[in-house]
Amino acid sequence: MWNLKFGMWNFLLTLIILLTTVTAQAEQPKAADYRQILSSGNFYVEYDDNNVKRIIAQENNRRMARTNLGGTYRALVSVLNPLGNFLANENEKFPEFMYADGKYFKFLEKDFALMLRTNQLGDENLNPSEGWGTIYESLSLPNELAVFNWHDKFHKVPDALSEPVFVTSMKKSVGGKEYDCDRYESKITNADGTQSATIVFDMCYANGELILAQSALLANGREYEINRLVVKKILPNVPSGGFKLSGKEKIYAAGTGDMNDLLENPSYVGRLSEIQ
Repeated sequence: MWNLKFGMWNFLLTLIILLTTVTAQAEQPKAADYRQILSSGNFYVEYDDNNVKRIIAQENNRRMARTNLGGTYRALVSVLNPLGNFLANENEKFPEFMYADGKYFKFLEKDFALMLRTNQLGDENLNPSEGWGTIYESLSLPNELAVFNWHDKFHKVPDALSEPVFVTSMKKSVGGKEYDCDRYESKITNADGTQSATIVFDMCYANGELILAQSALLANGREYEINRLVVKKILPNVPSGGFKLSGKEKIYAAGTGDMNDLLENPSYVGRLSEIQ
């Protein structure tokens, strides 16, 4: 009888430990929601990256993005745009970059954009001053948030970096505040398939909402922070006024090394509504 009771208590104790372990290591409840939102066709993400405000959104098959440096656009000065984006402020909601229907758009002003077709991306004659080489990066979710949608079409990472996998939940102090954090690990492998390093992503929550997203390199038993984002909003739809496009925006062709580039006089394509 004693052996039977002891065996039963041992079984119950083991079960309790297992259940406790599972509970402690489960993702935060909101993680599944964020994963669903960011893998859907419509979302709105707003975050700060080292005091730089970034907005990335997708709506009606359009991917849109905008960066604000200290509340203003990055200026691009030209004959057509002599003031750069000096007059753009944080409250204006036109996109800086957009992809729609096989075309990339780079807005220099709210009613003026350059356009590049997908099949032109590899054109060696593209005007380097227009910055088309970073268009994917401009439209991509940052690595820290791409944890929830690693296979987003605009998210490009080296093949050597594996998709992050959830490993545990934990309490973590950041900037003197304690958060509930989910940790994900991504492996970096050499050409021969051996592991060379590990990148960890910590998604940190307060009151059930994602507040911080961090990445760090694990090496020599230490963590070396790579980046930290302050998450402002992750929404299933673009809020009213989130990005405003009238369809009347004037669209010009991207520079391809011809005389128009030298004269800073791009070829007119049409209004946005006419070419989509």
